[in-house]
Amino acid sequence: MSQVQIPGLDQNGNGPARRGRRAASVTLREGEQRAQSVGDLMDPANKSLADALRIAYRLLQGLILVLVVVFVFSSTREVQTSEIGVRTTFGKIDRDDLAPGLHLSWPDPFGKIIKITRTEQRADLTREFFPALADAEEKLMAEKGVQGLAEGGRDALDPDADGALLTADGSLVHARWQITYQRTKDSKSLRAISSDADSDSTDYTEKRIVNAVARRAIVQAAATMTIDEVLFDLKDPARKGPFQPLHVAAKAIAQEQLTRMDAGITLQNFDKKTPMAPRQVMKSFSLVQTAQSQSKQRREQADGEAKNRLLKAAGAGAPVILDLIDRYERDLASGDSTKAAATLETIHNYMRRKPIEIDGKPVTAVVSGEVTTTVAQAEQYRTGTVTRASGDASSFAAKLSAFRANPQVFLTGEWTDAVASVMNRDTVQTMLLPPGLERLMVQINRDPWLAQEVKAKLDALKVEQNLRDIQNKRRRELFEKKFDGTSMEGV
Repeated sequence: MSQVQIPGLDQNGNGPARRGRRAASVTLREGEQRAQSVGDLMDPANKSLADALRIAYRLLQGLILVLVVVFVFSSTREVQTSEIGVRTTFGKIDRDDLAPGLHLSWPDPFGKIIKITRTEQRADLTREFFPALADAEEKLMAEKGVQGLAEGGRDALDPDADGALLTADGSLVHARWQITYQRTKDSKSLRAISSDADSDSTDYTEKRIVNAVARRAIVQAAATMTIDEVLFDLKDPARKGPFQPLHVAAKAIAQEQLTRMDAGITLQNFDKKTPMAPRQVMKSFSLVQTAQSQSKQRREQADGEAKNRLLKAAGAGAPVILDLIDRYERDLASGDSTKAAATLETIHNYMRRKPIEIDGKPVTAVVSGEVTTTVAQAEQYRTGTVTRASGDASSFAAKLSAFRANPQVFLTGEWTDAVASVMNRDTVQTMLLPPGLERLMVQINRDPWLAQEVKAKLDALKVEQNLRDIQNKRRRELFEKKFDGTSMEGV
């Protein structure tokens, strides 16, 4: 009969075996050597199981430690150079100036690092106040500008698809807008603007707020302006008080609203793009704009020509001369001939480059150009006329004395001088005949060389006279336009 000992019980099978004994053994009276070999086989198996459990436990501990480390460093964030970091702990901002680089905070949900972009952000309003365009129309507008839209499209606006602005004079106008903004107070932005539900960033919500504020400001500003003020940024003549272009006024309104919200956002640019009237009246507006452009261009040309003519006529002294001429006309109109004569004398002295006084202040003459030439010619003509008159008077007195002394000799001398002056003319040809000749018949032509020379001299004199006539006519026109009430600025 054999006896089997069960692992974990004593030899009697009543309790656990003592710790000093082996974990399991089999004793057979009939085959003791065989039982010993089975016990030896059970010891390595138990040892392997214990080693496996111990290794698994160590691995589990290591894995838990790795998970703890990963959890602790899971809140590490890298802030880029164009960003600034804000660290929160239990939902409260404890630092809002994290510089670019790696930063550590409490893990979520205990803490968080929020990265905020500091570069300019852009919000485009391309459809809110502009008619809906097909792809072909967008391409046409890119090639020809807004004028390309006047050739097609619907005859009416669809409120569900087409956007527009209502102006103060009851007109409709379209425009696209490009808005850029920047965060200037990051912590205020985080406190005032909540994050999007599907993101840890406030950018999406922030852009929606900026768009909404911009739309409201544009509508409000456009409602106080006429359609010409909106399209061309020109003040209406009927407007009283200061005027700001639409983009300036709308930006001020939008920035005021963002400031009241304490959003920490500053608007950078508020640009109006492709403003246009509705398609149905765009051609009419184009005609008006073209006429205004041509009028402005012609006014600029007239102003430029007036300045050139004034500079050519009197140089830098033209404004002073014009002012004195206006005073002279007012003096004449008031009937004060003495004052008018004094003003005229002042004009003459200024043209002669003499020092004058205007309203008690000395004025240095800076006259040049045609005025100087004309005055010099007049002075020369006056001097020449006086000289010729004086010479004629002296010659007459001398001839009178000679006539009284011997009339016959005086008359003979005068007759000889007269005949000589006639015979010495270029157009007179002289023929000498022998004395005593009763009859002579000569058939000859005039000297052709002499005739050509005479004709050339006459033509040269005629050209010089024509040039003088043209110059005098231009001078008269210049001053007549001033004297008949026409403004010199339009000359």
